[in-house]
Amino acid sequence: MTKQKELLKRLEAEFVICADRQRAVEQQRYMKSQMPYFGVTMPEVKKITKQVLKEYVPEDNQEYRDALVYLFANAKQREVWYAGLVYAQRFTKYITEENIDVYEKIVRMTNWWDIVDLAAQNLIDAAFINNAYDRLLVTDAGKSVDESKLAPYAKNWIKDDDLWIRRTALLVQLKYKSATDFILLKKLILQAAHEKDFFMRKAIGWALRAYSYVEPQEVVSFITDNKDKLSTLSVREGLKVVKRKIQ
Repeated sequence: MTKQKELLKRLEAEFVICADRQRAVEQQRYMKSQMPYFGVTMPEVKKITKQVLKEYVPEDNQEYRDALVYLFANAKQREVWYAGLVYAQRFTKYITEENIDVYEKIVRMTNWWDIVDLAAQNLIDAAFINNAYDRLLVTDAGKSVDESKLAPYAKNWIKDDDLWIRRTALLVQLKYKSATDFILLKKLILQAAHEKDFFMRKAIGWALRAYSYVEPQEVVSFITDNKDKLSTLSVREGLKVVKRKIQ
């Protein structure tokens, strides 16, 4: 038995012990998931996974990659996906640009917000920001003086046929604060502004709202200049923080 398969079996065995059939039904209904649940709460998933992973520390980057792909490709219950995210984040030295392709695979395999949003905000974003700020030079108001390493990825993602890859392009800078490449973000938003999908419109609003904590006037100006292109939902979400500050 491979190490990856052994890890999966261990996780499944531990989740079975804590399984709750009624909760599993409710979780699946709430998440609108075709994949069933064990019925384990997220705090329990994290606790169990962290305990199990003490025995499954990857020896190198290839093992880290192989374990992630195996867990996500072979999961039969959704908690295993959540455990995969814990695994991915646990071993921070492997969260690098080299593994962006694996994180992208996770987005494509899972195709729903509970996994995609965390992958975008805790893995893909960190893979770039962990390369230190030498990859993104910013001046006042987030104006790039050198294109970030993120840019070519995001520019491709925003054109992808997969909605969740496009959403990832919008959410990946959500925690960047003053390091946000706002020039890039504005371009991505305008490319996606025509989309009618709720998750895309929400993502646009969230991205603008996140940057408004740092540069509220920049966000207000962008929304004002493009109000005819942005959805009501995107505008409302983007201005939430600004409105609270005004009040």
